[in-house]
Amino acid sequence: MAFAIIFKFGFWTFFVLIYAFVATTVIILERKRPEKTISWLLIFAVIPLIGFVIYLFFGRNWKRRKLTSDIYLNSKPTLTEEEKEWLIKVLGENDIQYLQLINLLKRNSKSPLFLGNDIEIFKNGKEKFTSFFKEIENAKESIHLEYYIVKDDETGKKLKDLLIKKAKEGVEIKFIMDKIGSGRLKKSYIKQLKNAGVEIAFYSYFLSPVLKFLNTQVNYRNHRKIAIIDSEIGFIGGINIGNEYIGKSSLGYWRDLHLKVRGEAVNGLQKIFFDDYQTIVKAERKKENLDPIKYFKKQEKKGDSLVQIAVSGPESENSSIMQMIHKMITIAKDHIYIATPYFVPNDSILSAIKIAALSGVKVKILFPGKMDHFLVYFASRTYLEEIIKYGVEVYFYRKDRFIHSKFVSIDGLISTVGTANIDIRSFELNYEANLLIYDREKTKQIEDIFHEDLKISSHISQDYFNAQPFLIKFTEAFCKIFSNLL
Repeated sequence: MAFAIIFKFGFWTFFVLIYAFVATTVIILERKRPEKTISWLLIFAVIPLIGFVIYLFFGRNWKRRKLTSDIYLNSKPTLTEEEKEWLIKVLGENDIQYLQLINLLKRNSKSPLFLGNDIEIFKNGKEKFTSFFKEIENAKESIHLEYYIVKDDETGKKLKDLLIKKAKEGVEIKFIMDKIGSGRLKKSYIKQLKNAGVEIAFYSYFLSPVLKFLNTQVNYRNHRKIAIIDSEIGFIGGINIGNEYIGKSSLGYWRDLHLKVRGEAVNGLQKIFFDDYQTIVKAERKKENLDPIKYFKKQEKKGDSLVQIAVSGPESENSSIMQMIHKMITIAKDHIYIATPYFVPNDSILSAIKIAALSGVKVKILFPGKMDHFLVYFASRTYLEEIIKYGVEVYFYRKDRFIHSKFVSIDGLISTVGTANIDIRSFELNYEANLLIYDREKTKQIEDIFHEDLKISSHISQDYFNAQPFLIKFTEAFCKIFSNLL
């Protein structure tokens, strides 16, 4: 019977029918959001076979094992009296509106409310690296690093030389790098670090259940950028290890936010690091006696900031960082400031921004005036044009510079800074980490930086998009088709 069908319709017709059935069945069984399913089916139709291969690498959720460990920090489901007192001290009597936000992160990220933190804000790579290298130089016990991109350039070599020096002094050094983000790093760079005693762990595609010889998890990235020095000083933000972050690239001056943290929140960063490190070591079947508990110190109160840490990854039950940002937007009463290098929001974030703007909340978004990733840049522009119609103020940063900052602040009271962009990749595909800061003073500093940036940025109106040539409009529309897959 089957041979008769093949003979009647021809081999290729039969093959196409089988391909269409298999491809459609596979993607429907994945139970993705309808718009994602339709996008992939369109790719299957436009580029048969090749589209299915692309789906195997970029579309399927191969993730089964989590980047997690058995480390738990004390996080009570409700606020203690001490926490309530700190909240009133830092934010005033308006603290009640943030109780739900605090509870959200206690549940979706298992994050305690860390008390008594000091936060130093860096607005570019030069400021960050000056402090970062100084703290590494002064390290006495341990250095734990986790970065998406590490380059073998001037900045990367300086870090390598410092780590080798500290390793020879007896400082314990563990370094997590992402295999994709740091894929161009020379083997000699890694070899020199390992020979000096630095323990390197690569986040890669080792968790894939099939096709071990192919990187079927190329679409998943460990996008975190954190460092913990002597279990007492933490760094987190948008700055990787490379010359572009100090303005030495074709993109010009690089604006970015990075934080230096002292206090209880350092233990939260330490937990993230060991969640990742232990899972990688176990998956690679390396025998290493780890006792992470010794790295969690009783932290003294260093300042007044209250902090929670939102974490998420491709296997997370909740899109924790997206949920945090959504909640921030919905509770804002006066204003919302957003800086992001990529703006491909999901429907929830997009709707929340529109509703906030229509409700009279002032919403301002700062976006790069020049691109560094073609598809994401032009897809982002379509969403920015869409929300302008709802009263959102959109600004493009100077074209001779690049802005890579990732933050959201509301009402001059709370803010979040970290590794996540306002895009679907950060919400669903990458391992990310963000600090949520409850502090008027620190939030004001961040908003002051935001206003400084607006002074050298262009306010974009609907007329700007209307005046774009047909080729640009077509490019934007084409890239938006794939926005749910980026």
